[in-house]
Amino acid sequence: MLAVQVCFVSLSIAVSSIAFGTWAGIWLIQIVSSRKLSIDKKLFGEIHTINLFILLYVFFETLSRFFAVYPEGAFNNLKRVLLFLIFFVSIIKIIDLKTLYRILFINICILALISIYELIQYSIQLNELLLKMNFSEIRIDYLNYPLTTAEIKMMSILALMPMFFIKEKFLVSKVYMLLIMLPVFVSMLLTQSRNVMVATVICIFILGIVQSRKFLITSIAVILIGIIFLPSGMTDRIKSITDPGHPSNQSRINMYKTGLEIFKDHPWTGVADSHILEIYSTYKKPENQGEGVHLHNNFIMILATTGIFGFLSFFIMFILIFIKQIKFYREESPGINKMLILGSILVMISFQICGLFEWTFGDHEVMTVFFFLLSVPFVIFKIDPDKE
Repeated sequence: MLAVQVCFVSLSIAVSSIAFGTWAGIWLIQIVSSRKLSIDKKLFGEIHTINLFILLYVFFETLSRFFAVYPEGAFNNLKRVLLFLIFFVSIIKIIDLKTLYRILFINICILALISIYELIQYSIQLNELLLKMNFSEIRIDYLNYPLTTAEIKMMSILALMPMFFIKEKFLVSKVYMLLIMLPVFVSMLLTQSRNVMVATVICIFILGIVQSRKFLITSIAVILIGIIFLPSGMTDRIKSITDPGHPSNQSRINMYKTGLEIFKDHPWTGVADSHILEIYSTYKKPENQGEGVHLHNNFIMILATTGIFGFLSFFIMFILIFIKQIKFYREESPGINKMLILGSILVMISFQICGLFEWTFGDHEVMTVFFFLLSVPFVIFKIDPDKE
């Protein structure tokens, strides 16, 4: 059921949520009936500090609700912290590498099928849409919000991209893997999600630096050629990334400034993740659609809603996880598992980059996939037969 939740979240939020409730309920019943929680002591010894800061974050997230500016409905979004269970149950319940590999592969296959459907719809509607708007405004958004689907596809691609740099076969040949990932990549780009573009390019550069200079040089060349020679209608969206006068960019700058002002007025407990637009409007009148609904930045949003202690817990928690990912990567022998750990590192980096421009931590669907992919190095550490 965990696999169903992760792999089907892009297709149906309802199916994913039902799967989440089902496996979480079964897991709790098992714990109560057996009166014990079976965990790998060595692994949990490795992550005890991470666990501490996760608990601290949950505590300060909860505490902020008691001091909410708008008490009504203040606890509604607290259910988001339950998604941490995906991380923990993945490293507890996945007991063999084949299961891990299959979930990763099924996830990208389902995304490929979804992407093929999206690309067909896109090709059918493109000519009609081009009569109404510029190409840079046309976004794939048929089954989900474009940012959400783009971030899920980005993380799923990056998790497996290092597989192209090993000699071993990861379930299928590299040719088939490329064919599976190609529609996912193309449909991801056609969501026109600029934060995903930035994060993907940076992670491709990191992968090239770590694994292959040839891949790095080729990637840089392809990107430059695309920007130079593609029609302006296709590159306007990319060029707008660095334009401070672009309405979307200006709106984000305003939200960042306002978020810091909110934090200054509520530094210890924050305002809680509730009625953000109403609170925002007392500082600044929204000028663009979506402005102030949230603050379009994970760190500023956490700072404004949970205060300084919630922010520090949140920040240190991810730093500690990242340090462990690097540690496991360095200790792992070359092969599939090492590259999967590298893929998880790229997922972490891409998520944090996207989070500089969007409230990704508040997106249920994105966090479902993120927490699973984040668990991969820890699962490998637990069950890798090469470990002593």
